[in-house]
Amino acid sequence: MAIILIAFCFVLAGLVKGLFGMGLPTVAMGLLGLAMAPVQAATLLVMPTLITNVWQLVTGPSTRTLIARFAIMMVTVCIGTVVGIGVGAGAAQQQSSRGQAGRHGLAA
Repeated sequence: MAIILIAFCFVLAGLVKGLFGMGLPTVAMGLLGLAMAPVQAATLLVMPTLITNVWQLVTGPSTRTLIARFAIMMVTVCIGTVVGIGVGAGAAQQQSSRGQAGRHGLAA
């Protein structure tokens, strides 16, 4: 039953992507999120989203123009992601160490 539901969600999301050129992750995540944990739904979305986006890029009118147009944005998104992960991990570690100190009566 779960396979049929997943297939239905992706067929519907693919139809939206085919008609409008976008929306596969949004539609699929919304529908799959009704039947499973968001982490599982997001995991199922990785490959179909990547494949359809690369396919759209390659079969589009001018791949080189698009890459040149969005190169700076793609690089800055990657840098921002790495920095954001570092900041988030540092904050979580700091929060965790504060919690430990507070439990042992060492909080300032």
